[in-house]
Amino acid sequence: MKPNYMVIGASKCATSTICNLLGQHPDIFMVKCKEPQFFSKDEVYSRGLDWYESLYEESGDRKMRGEGSNTYTQKEVFPNTASRIVAYNPNLKLIYVVRNPIARIESFWMEIRGQGGEAVHYDFNTAVRVNRDWLVDASNYWQQINEYRPYFSDEQIHIIFSEDLKADSTAVMHRCFEFLGVEPDMPFMDLNLHINRTTNRAVPKKTLSQLREYSIFRNAVKLVPESFRISIKRQLFFQKIKSKPQWNPETREWVADLLEADTHKFLEYCGKTKDFWNLRDSGLPSQEDTKQLNLLQKG
Repeated sequence: MKPNYMVIGASKCATSTICNLLGQHPDIFMVKCKEPQFFSKDEVYSRGLDWYESLYEESGDRKMRGEGSNTYTQKEVFPNTASRIVAYNPNLKLIYVVRNPIARIESFWMEIRGQGGEAVHYDFNTAVRVNRDWLVDASNYWQQINEYRPYFSDEQIHIIFSEDLKADSTAVMHRCFEFLGVEPDMPFMDLNLHINRTTNRAVPKKTLSQLREYSIFRNAVKLVPESFRISIKRQLFFQKIKSKPQWNPETREWVADLLEADTHKFLEYCGKTKDFWNLRDSGLPSQEDTKQLNLLQKG
């Protein structure tokens, strides 16, 4: 069995929530394997199409079958993804979920740090620069979606703004179901669920990240029994995320310069105004912030 739709990202934009809601529809199958990443990661792609299509064996007679992998819109890190997908099935329907790029960068850094390793730098403002491909470039949504637009028509691409999902999840999912060609008026158990939250997640402390740079520390750790090692790490070297990371002004401006032109083109393509998202730390609220504030005041 083969897929006929995919959720292609972006990370930390409510994609897990969207995938969960899609999977609740009786005519939609969502693979149980969270983020197969088959078309992006070489080591997964080498497993072959038989392995990938086995993920859909339980789809039965459901009309729509698909998966969600956020790495499908990280072209700088995984440059072969789009060409592999179009070679596999150029008739797919693609769902792309986006969010204010600045908020996405903050949340994605916390997510990666929360996985316990050192894939990104422990200092947020340093990470934004040295891990630019993961954090900043993946937030250039216009560049990312244009990897697909030469091969997939605009009618095959559906874009969801996580801000719209938060404001009116029923309307957003109604439009998404219409795009997939299934019954749009679907009752849900909980339309306000938020899966894969970042806050309160434990991340390595700066001290641990610095110690990991030394081979003598890494080798010494291997000598400690694993059960004791885990206990010690949790008590001494990990801390829970209490708030979002803080930008320094220079880094924020540098990122805004990198994102601004791309973001304006993307918002125009989607029918949004240029001030829908605020990229610069100007102290002025974005259009979306103003809208949310007005809703709170009316409530």
